[in-house]
Amino acid sequence: MSWQNVLRGLALLLFYGFAFWRIVKSNRGNRVIECGSLALMCMVVLLALTKVPNIPDWMPGAIGLLLLLLCLATIGFLVQQGYRAIKRRLWKSD
Repeated sequence: MSWQNVLRGLALLLFYGFAFWRIVKSNRGNRVIECGSLALMCMVVLLALTKVPNIPDWMPGAIGLLLLLLCLATIGFLVQQGYRAIKRRLWKSD
């Protein structure tokens, strides 16, 4: 593994982090976007860790658990938003 590959990987991670940070910053009240962006960043970190040799065995498992929890939270917030939208629509139609 050369330094060029490491630098490319870091540049890509920085780009993804900046892009997701902008999404979160521009959607302050939307928890679906916030949790989803964090889950995507966590997934990118987990994928990057698979390429790194000599990392502790617990690290991918811990980040994988975090990814699972973030995905479940995103789905929960999405269901909550859908429920509120349906409730609001039914309330307005009466």
